[in-house]
Amino acid sequence: MDGPVTGPVAGAAGRRARQAPEPVLFLFLDGVGLGPGEGEGSAVNPLAQARMPVIGELIGGPLTAEREPRTETSLLYRSLDARLGVEGLPQSATGQTTLLTGLNSAQLMERHYGPWPGPTLTAVLQEGTLFHEARALGGAVLANAYPDDYFRVIDTRRFRPHAPVVAARSADVELRGMDRYRAGEAVAADLSGRRFAERLEGVAAQPPEAAAEVLAELARGATLTFFDLWTTDAVGHARNAAEAVSLLERLDALVGGLVKHGAGRDFTLVMTSDHGNLEDLSTKGHTLNQVPLLVLSERAAEFSGAHSLLDVAPGVRRLWVS
Repeated sequence: MDGPVTGPVAGAAGRRARQAPEPVLFLFLDGVGLGPGEGEGSAVNPLAQARMPVIGELIGGPLTAEREPRTETSLLYRSLDARLGVEGLPQSATGQTTLLTGLNSAQLMERHYGPWPGPTLTAVLQEGTLFHEARALGGAVLANAYPDDYFRVIDTRRFRPHAPVVAARSADVELRGMDRYRAGEAVAADLSGRRFAERLEGVAAQPPEAAAEVLAELARGATLTFFDLWTTDAVGHARNAAEAVSLLERLDALVGGLVKHGAGRDFTLVMTSDHGNLEDLSTKGHTLNQVPLLVLSERAAEFSGAHSLLDVAPGVRRLWVS
């Protein structure tokens, strides 16, 4: 992996960066908790089985519950509580709303709620999120590529958007379609583009290394670039061990590509999740496990006090303060 930039050039780059909000790439992993990497439970944890050398090198071993917190000059790793002080299994709508706002959405609802935000959480997301703030500061991007069928139902009762889509739309952030994907300006949620290539004529696959290049280019041009890797939750619910391992290995390749293309130097990478699921394929449901937080940034220390989902949005906001 590329090393940090040092010397007068780095100093000049740092001075320029402080004159504008820090560009943030928010890599959101839906339903990825921290399960055991050894002993009981490890056999049903794809994170203990997948080959993930890039992330392993960054955090000192597999992405499992045994990892200790890690703080270095341009790197921070923590495990976060996803329960938000509310009984029951954490759910997507409340967890994602909390990550996007810094508000305790589960306490607001008096329960964990999901998968899609209802009227109460929709109102919270419309009032203001990281998308709204970033758009005012210099630009916000939702980097996912959505197929044509998605747009055909967007104004119908069949439309069930996740919290990031509700937040982006309320901030007037574009939902990117296949024209953006073809132009190399959006990313497939399976980190391969295989489904797009199989179903759509003239559409190429997009391996994770290519997706990383797209995300890095988008991140350099906006204050917030958000990528919703919702497929991790989908394969967890499906209890598909083979696809879970394959997807996690593509995720590791994506992170490797992001480091190559400037994560931690040209832009901050924040990778976290909303609740556990994928790490325990013995159940179709969510878990009470903590979730990972990985930050690559010259200002990673802004997240040093993070203990729960509540601490992610405030950490991002601190990066945007000169």
